[in-house]
Amino acid sequence: MSNLNVEIISVGNELCLGRVQDTNSFWLADRVTRIGGTVTRITCVRDDEEEIRKVLEESLARSPRFILITGGLGPTRDDKTIDAISKLTNRHTSIDDATITRTSERKGIPKGELPPHYKRMARTISGAKAYLNPVGVSPTTVLEMERTTIVAMPGPPREVQAIFEAYISSMMAAESKHRSHSRRILVDMVESEVEPLINQVMSEVAEIYMKPLISQYSNGLLPVEIVAFGKNEESCKVIIEQAIRLLRRLASMKGRRVEEE
Repeated sequence: MSNLNVEIISVGNELCLGRVQDTNSFWLADRVTRIGGTVTRITCVRDDEEEIRKVLEESLARSPRFILITGGLGPTRDDKTIDAISKLTNRHTSIDDATITRTSERKGIPKGELPPHYKRMARTISGAKAYLNPVGVSPTTVLEMERTTIVAMPGPPREVQAIFEAYISSMMAAESKHRSHSRRILVDMVESEVEPLINQVMSEVAEIYMKPLISQYSNGLLPVEIVAFGKNEESCKVIIEQAIRLLRRLASMKGRRVEEE
C-alpha cells in the first residue's frame, strides 16, 4: 500500500513496567498512516543503553525509510537514547548550541551559568541535524543512515506532537506517494458473521483495509474501521464509499444492515 515504511521505538522503563500508556506510538502511527506511510513495527524498550542499541541495530537491518524514536532524551542518568545512537553509529555526542542559546533566553540565565542538566538535555549526535523543540528543551536529532532516517524525539506527548507537526510530517509527506483516509461504520453482526463479507470487500476493492473492532462491540452493533490509500484524500474517500456500498449490499443479502457511526 505504501512506499514509506516506518518503525516506531518507544523508550522508557515506565512504559515497559506498564505504569504509563504508550500514547506516543498510538498518535504517531495514526499520523504516519494519514500521510500515506506504513508503520511496520512498534517496539517498546527499557532505559538500557545496550538494549536500545540492539533494537536500533535490528531495526536498521530491516531498512525502514524512517525510524521514529520517542523518549530517553531527558536530563537523568537513565536517559540513554543519545548514548545508544552514539555507540551504534560510532559518532560522538555534541551539544546543540542553538538549544543552549534558546534555553538561556527562555530561562533568563547566561549560557555559561546554565545548570548541567540543561546541557545534557541539549545533546545531539555529531553530523546529525538538530531541530529546536517548539515547546520543550531537548532538540530532535535527525540522522541519515544510508536508506534510513533516524529521528530521536523527547518523550512527553505534547513535545512529540509539536515536533512531528513542525518538522517530521513534511519530511515524510514529501516522500510519500500516497495519502490515506479513514471512516468508521457499524454493522449489526458479530465478528464471525462480518469477517467473510469484509474479506470479500477487500478482495474486490483495491487499496482498502477493514477491521472489526471487537472490543467496542455494544448494543448489538460492531464498529468496523475502514482505511483507504490513494493519491490524495479525495480519492481515498471515493474508495471508502465504494467499499461501504459493496459491504451494505452483501449485508442486506443476509438480512443485516450497515449504519454510519
